[in-house]
Amino acid sequence: MRMDDLSEAQRWFLEHAGKTLPWSTISANRPRLTTQAKGIYKPADSEYALSVKETLSGDYPDKEPIYRDDGSWLYEYFQENSDPTQRDAEYTNRALMKCIHDGVPVGVMIQTKPKPGVEYRIMGLAYVTGWDEGYFYLESYDSDRAFNPGPRAEIERITQQLEINEETGSYNPDNVSDSRKKIIASIVQRRGQAKFRAQLIEAYRGYCAITGCDTIPALEAAHITPYKGDDSNATANGLLLRADIHTLWDLGMIAVDPDTGTVVIAEELRGSYSQIEGATLAEPVDGSDRPSKAALSAHIVWTGLKT
Repeated sequence: MRMDDLSEAQRWFLEHAGKTLPWSTISANRPRLTTQAKGIYKPADSEYALSVKETLSGDYPDKEPIYRDDGSWLYEYFQENSDPTQRDAEYTNRALMKCIHDGVPVGVMIQTKPKPGVEYRIMGLAYVTGWDEGYFYLESYDSDRAFNPGPRAEIERITQQLEINEETGSYNPDNVSDSRKKIIASIVQRRGQAKFRAQLIEAYRGYCAITGCDTIPALEAAHITPYKGDDSNATANGLLLRADIHTLWDLGMIAVDPDTGTVVIAEELRGSYSQIEGATLAEPVDGSDRPSKAALSAHIVWTGLKT
């Protein structure tokens, strides 16, 4: 697809945002906006996905959009292929990942009426800001807001659900199934499993791996990648961190570049935490206890702090 055609298609989604249109009108547009065959449309001659659509009869568990007070919205759209581990087996998913990498927005539409006379609500244009456990996170495009990849949309969805649960009296962090979501939901409750924490205190000789803090009661056992059973409690998948650094790590605002071993921080932390930016991560003497580069790489990609 020529860049002029891509720009024209993106402009169409901006101009028709909020409208409900018949499929006949959408499918007749040129340049093409979507395809009937797949929910994710990637033009044959483009690296990027152009649009996503949700159908009433679809097999995937797409979620209801969150509409914010300022008119913006957040939408969780499930990948093609029901197995999250097979994400990259589908060219459509790879095209959406390319959109995350390069900050290219996509059009979004949701079916509101079945046959006969199929209709779609045009949500508009959205940035694809992240992916987790099969879901792509799409945030409404705003020309005044810079593209900001990372886990913020995921955290917003978790926070909203916790608020709903608290209002209904059904809040229980143990009921949260996904490990990363449970960490965020329970962030004030944990210092880490006792055995795992003891191993990290010994490996790091009682010092925070990032700040050098040696106040033991303030140090927590942090998983580099999310806890998914006892196998996750390997010392190579852990860091001994001061409590506030642990919180920011789990919120995706601090990471470690696996190639240089240096600390990377989110823009919002520059100021109070600027002293740790570029700091070298302390490592245990025993090589088997040292942080896994693969785990550090997976974490920094999730945070969006390095692409």
